[in-house]
Amino acid sequence: MTQSNKAVLLCLSCALLVWFSGCGGSSTAGVTEPNGFLYSGNSSRPGSVFAFTVTTGALTCIAGTTCSALSTAPNAPYTLAAWPPPLPAPAAAVTTKFVYGSVPSSALGGVINRVLKRPLGSSVTGGIILMPVKTDHTLDTPQMFASGGDYDPIAVSPTGSFLYAIDLTANLLVPFSIDSSKGTLTAIAQGSKPVGSDPFNVVVDPQGKFVFVANCDCVTNPQNQGSVSVFSINGDGTLSAVPGSPFPLGVAGVRARPIAMAVSPDSKFLFVASLAESAGTADEVYVESIGANGALSDAVSGVPSADLPVGSTPVSIAVSTDGNYVYTGNAGNHTVSFFINNCTQSPCTAGAPLAVPTNNSTTPVSGTVGVILTDPTNPPACTSTTEINCSSPNVSGFLYVTDYDHGTIQAFSIISPAFCTGTANCIPGTLSQAGSPVNTAGVNPFGLAIAH
Repeated sequence: MTQSNKAVLLCLSCALLVWFSGCGGSSTAGVTEPNGFLYSGNSSRPGSVFAFTVTTGALTCIAGTTCSALSTAPNAPYTLAAWPPPLPAPAAAVTTKFVYGSVPSSALGGVINRVLKRPLGSSVTGGIILMPVKTDHTLDTPQMFASGGDYDPIAVSPTGSFLYAIDLTANLLVPFSIDSSKGTLTAIAQGSKPVGSDPFNVVVDPQGKFVFVANCDCVTNPQNQGSVSVFSINGDGTLSAVPGSPFPLGVAGVRARPIAMAVSPDSKFLFVASLAESAGTADEVYVESIGANGALSDAVSGVPSADLPVGSTPVSIAVSTDGNYVYTGNAGNHTVSFFINNCTQSPCTAGAPLAVPTNNSTTPVSGTVGVILTDPTNPPACTSTTEINCSSPNVSGFLYVTDYDHGTIQAFSIISPAFCTGTANCIPGTLSQAGSPVNTAGVNPFGLAIAH
């Protein structure tokens, strides 16, 4: 990074810190109103979930509480999902009613645990826990569903009608219907579908048409080729395998190890973080086009992926809400990597699907990175100093990162194109630390869920 670019980012960081804290500048009464709520799951057993307000990126414990976490003992959640999922701003906000947490039954459940050999603790019953959201946005007493399953991860459909969970032991994708008034889960009869070995991630596209499962096949069968299973969602929540599924990744002679996925906001592209085939080789991010029937194909023929630094171990991936930037959370080297997305239309423009900036392409985090999550509740940029609850014109969004080792969450501002206009060596989409890490009042936070 050049000295001028360092100065730009330093100035922006200072400006953001003043903006978040309110120090050194005027403020209006409404600026501190939260635009969302963030829930963090502490995965070490006995577990807990911590609740934050989100005020244009700044995280604070919810007012009126003692800033303590909700105990979920002994069933510590590993990944979280909110119901209904938040809609990107400025769409009308729908108040979140429930938060779900996946509970692997084995001590080695979860991506970090299976890949980095970091056990959760003693084995538990396992299942999916439901935590109703109270009027003050704190969480009510956990209720257990699907008891006995080795579930992780989980995903909720955009309509809020269905929840999909991976059973790690049985290698199954299990669908549940959601009672919209109570949040209770009911397994859909004969709805489970087999997936590949080591299914480490499940996502639903924003249009609610397809479910994607990343089959790493890297622990059980290290010599096998990883793949992505794709299922179409029927009206009753049941699943139908897309013709050609599971879809192998990579090029001839290279074994992909898909571990995390994110879908573009327009549901046209799937971004897949993949572990290296062998020690000393690069981890990668694959970009796949999603066909009308859900079938996957390389977004750019002959250029299917972008390399990450050797030893990154990307365990999570996120796309900015405008679709212009892609980020990976790298547990191996404690960083977040940044790419400019060249695939913002279908078919993807010829050339590299992801561009790797020469400046600030990786951002350090203090400890082992868990889930990274972009903030869809972030409001549009301010147009005047008197607007209530609006974002800074210097920022085009926020990214939250769990620090598994230190029990904290770090917020980052995504630098906007407007800020970079006319500024030398400034790259839109790069990250700037926003304030200090906040504590989750628990151990080994991994999963995050954001809500209105």
